[in-house]
Amino acid sequence: MTEEFVSNTGNQYLTMELLGEILHFSKSGRLIVKIDKNRKNPRAGSHVFTNEKKIGKIVELIGSVNSPYASITPFIQPRSKTTGMKVYTSLINSNARTGKARNYIKRNKK
Repeated sequence: MTEEFVSNTGNQYLTMELLGEILHFSKSGRLIVKIDKNRKNPRAGSHVFTNEKKIGKIVELIGSVNSPYASITPFIQPRSKTTGMKVYTSLINSNARTGKARNYIKRNKK
């Protein structure tokens, strides 16, 4: 499911895809999200939004392949109102590094 929302920064449009539903805050302080069945697994490091507000960043995917969960480092304070909320990820990852930058190795010259 793909939806468009207006971002906080002005009149820019962000294309969002449904990630899933927030289940709870874990004891370690992370948000646990049940990933939607129709969604391909997202990448770690992707930002997570509710409507237009950025609420966190995906740290890791846990659980089985058939029913995955996302562990998210929150940018918000824990509260009970967040459980059950639908969360989205951006289709364009602005933090993605190019292949050249990823494969670059700094070598010392002698």
